Amino acid sequence: MQLNAKKFFFAFFFFIATLIFIGYYHFNREQTVINHNINNSLERAVESAHVIIGDNYHEKVLTINPTTVEDADTIKILTALAHAQEVEYIYSLVMDNEGNLRFTSSSARNHELKTGQNLTRFFDLYSKNPDMIKALKTNKIVWDMKEKSDQWGKFRSVYIPGTTPSGYRYIIGADVEVGSIQQLSNAAAFKAVGTSLVLFLGALPFLLIYRNTLQGTTNFLRAKVLSATDELREVNEILETKVEEKTKQLISQTFEDALTGLPNRHQLQYDMDRQKYHALIILNLHNFREVNDFFGFTIGDDLLRQMGHWIQTLDLHPYRLSGDEFAILIDEKFSDEALDTFCQRVLNRLSDHPFSVGEETISLNVTIGVDSTDDVSLTHADIALHEAKEHSKHIAFYNSDSHVEVQFQANIALTSTIHKALNSGRIICFYQPIVSIQSGRIEKYETLVRMIDESAQIIPPLDFLQTAKKTRLYPQITRTVIEHACHTFKGRNEEFSINLSIRDILDHGTVRFIEETIVETDTAHRIVFEILESEGIDNFDAVIKFVHQMKKLGAKIAIDDYGTGYSSLENILRLDVDYIKIDGSLIRSINTDPKYAIVVQHISDFAHSLGIKTIAEFVSSEEIYKHVKEVGITYSQGFYTGKPTMLSI
Repeated sequence: MQLNAKKFFFAFFFFIATLIFIGYYHFNREQTVINHNINNSLERAVESAHVIIGDNYHEKVLTINPTTVEDADTIKILTALAHAQEVEYIYSLVMDNEGNLRFTSSSARNHELKTGQNLTRFFDLYSKNPDMIKALKTNKIVWDMKEKSDQWGKFRSVYIPGTTPSGYRYIIGADVEVGSIQQLSNAAAFKAVGTSLVLFLGALPFLLIYRNTLQGTTNFLRAKVLSATDELREVNEILETKVEEKTKQLISQTFEDALTGLPNRHQLQYDMDRQKYHALIILNLHNFREVNDFFGFTIGDDLLRQMGHWIQTLDLHPYRLSGDEFAILIDEKFSDEALDTFCQRVLNRLSDHPFSVGEETISLNVTIGVDSTDDVSLTHADIALHEAKEHSKHIAFYNSDSHVEVQFQANIALTSTIHKALNSGRIICFYQPIVSIQSGRIEKYETLVRMIDESAQIIPPLDFLQTAKKTRLYPQITRTVIEHACHTFKGRNEEFSINLSIRDILDHGTVRFIEETIVETDTAHRIVFEILESEGIDNFDAVIKFVHQMKKLGAKIAIDDYGTGYSSLENILRLDVDYIKIDGSLIRSINTDPKYAIVVQHISDFAHSLGIKTIAEFVSSEEIYKHVKEVGITYSQGFYTGKPTMLSI
């Protein structure tokens, strides 16, 4: 009897050890499967993203900055892909000329899309990552398994490098959040423990009853565990198949325009990469924004669908690029004359075709850009389209001798110079005195932005500000000027004015920065915002809202360059302006042409009757100053009364 008890306890402990081993084996196997699936998801996500964006996307966006709409479209595509691949983020970065890593696009979480917080946009700076640098230098895939934290969270990542045709180096990466991995690991651990416990409790009665059959029971349980493991493997294979099918479905959707059902820009680039075409034609609907503004976006979308269908009726195979642009690939060899004739025929047929707007009909017009060079590209066709618009042509062909790309390169170089200047504090302010004609004293200053280049030359705004307005750098310049001016006049008594564009007024981040800065520096009661009279015509309600917002804080408003735009008396009254700055084109001729003198006199009388003070710009001589004084202008600004200069803080 004692011998049987010993055998039983030995068998019992052997059974417990077997259960522990089986549990550990099951947990370890689950962990291996989890890591394998996660790494597969990461690599598959990056490979899918490379198919969708890849070399040609980077070639285009690094030559011509994407529009806000194009940037948002890419974010949405990568976000959908990240959801399908069950990863947290998919993104691409490029190394700039200074060796910095900059985002070219990234997916986003739902709350980031809704709030805009932590949302990554084109060319945002990313802190240097040794693993990314390693991928770029070795040109090999790099796994970041350290699961480090950054501002977005704690992730496991993979980075795959690439190179554009022009030699730009970029990375496409994907992240899985460590919390998700930990949850799966915990679930695997609980599952292993649960499986062992269930097996133990289920087998215990049989051990008590069938001591002599312990070995058979153990074999039976092992078979059950192995059978369950096989079932788990089958389920995992089914899940992998479903993920692959969903990925293929998403990629298919990514290559199709949701509105028109036509192939989209990604499909166009994919087709051009696989086959050589002899020409690419881009058709841009003329003034389509006005159609949307007049009829509404629902009808605008319907017209885009009608346009796509109409192109198909010509036995052509159109692509919808974005917004109001369509493209056609030509695989037959034609001369430029034949292509021009073909485009003219399309224009003629389009002018004769009525498009439906409810029960009415309208006509649509297009501008056409054509690239028929040996190396057909979307960039070249875009350049041709830009040329057609610039010169008010219906059709334009890309011409490599036009040096447009040289200008693009110059724009890129200037953008880089502006960026460096911002980073190194070389965007500065000069201040031009505004003199009271009655007292002869300096009572105000106008803030004028300047840039110091790398050779210490002072660059005037006309040479860099327009380029900055076409990039994401412009809001940074405005904020730099606001900050510099407010801190300069924080301890002074004079008023100071700052020019704002309609872009500044419509930028909620800039307006919020202005509010915070003038309150922090206690300069709200001495700051004057100068607004061009012609700039806000299309957004007058937004301008009025901004004016009321600033006036509540104590700021004043001036209308700049008055006399050159189209502001009505009603608009001046609604804006409740404090100053009217009379444009220099009127002031320069005030003492030589009686007609100009009469106009300035009328502006002065009109402003005086409304209690609005006037400022004469470009007062460059004593004669002009005397004439300005005679007609009753309140203030003088120009080289005669003071040149722009730097002021100490």
